[in-house]
Amino acid sequence: SLLYTIKFEIMNLPILLVLIVGLVVADALDEEKIKQIHGMQKLLANMTGVYSTCNMVLFSKLSDYTTADDACKNFKVGSSQNVKGNLATVNNDAKNTDLKLLLELAYPKSGGKWADDEWVWVGLRKVKNNMKRKKGKNNNKYIPTDWAWADGSTPANYSQWMNGMPDQRPSKIQGTTYLQNQMRINHKGKWDDTYIYKTHPYACDYQGKYILSADKMSWSNARTACEDAGLILAKVRNEAEVEEMEAAALYFLGPRDPALREFDPDNWIWLGGNDEAEEGTWVWNDGTPIEWFDTMPWRPPNPDNAARLNGGKITQKVLSISKWGQFDDSYDDWKRARAFACQCPGT
Repeated sequence: SLLYTIKFEIMNLPILLVLIVGLVVADALDEEKIKQIHGMQKLLANMTGVYSTCNMVLFSKLSDYTTADDACKNFKVGSSQNVKGNLATVNNDAKNTDLKLLLELAYPKSGGKWADDEWVWVGLRKVKNNMKRKKGKNNNKYIPTDWAWADGSTPANYSQWMNGMPDQRPSKIQGTTYLQNQMRINHKGKWDDTYIYKTHPYACDYQGKYILSADKMSWSNARTACEDAGLILAKVRNEAEVEEMEAAALYFLGPRDPALREFDPDNWIWLGGNDEAEEGTWVWNDGTPIEWFDTMPWRPPNPDNAARLNGGKITQKVLSISKWGQFDDSYDDWKRARAFACQCPGT
């Protein structure tokens, strides 16, 4: 899929052209790949503070390393509640490019080479030989096995360190000496070792099924938007996925506002369910049947298949879900503009 396989370099083109998910270095991009890149960019264009691909989530709030690490441990969308999350594992070129481009989206213009918003925290940390920096040119040689990701793997086979890094320079603040035992990545995708007290945006690994877009539109336009990014509108097939969608909506779109009326557009998210091909036969956009249609947690009295548009000739043929996990059959028309969810490949 695009999210894992396309990676590219561009010359003499604005960086905003490539602001999203990325992918295989290619000498030339065909029209379809360019369309998908633009499509993914549009999905996330109206997000605020949280930016996601299908393998990582970037939070734009500037945080020190400990705060960022704790936040990722508590980020469990799509994961078992018994499994702690972690700062992002960037162990291949595709993920490194993903992160670089998400950072560019969150902070299109940083404050400079060493500014806090030029960098993003990830999960690589120095776990061995964390002593005081030794004097001498060759006494601080980089040893990949001294560094580890959250899963215990090391950067032995993949790294993108800046020239001369990691250099492990000490810093002394109020009598406490700090070593550069944490790693950050900049807008260019280059790595640097730094201090735990620095503040940057941070990225967590993401195991979820859904990418949500805050851009409100009709169901048909939402379907097209997902397809333009190489995805499909989301499927919610059981109670566990209802819970995941609720959690994803909380993180990516914000909590439900109880002051809003129930059917306010901010309360609802388009899904891929529809009975457009055959009245009463509900399927997901990939053609698979909605097997639990009769037992889904509907918002009463739905599904009612009401026919109130165009003199009763148009019925409710498309599916949405609320931020509190109830389903509604609805109309596909421009007046019903809602946020929407796309399905990550293979989920």
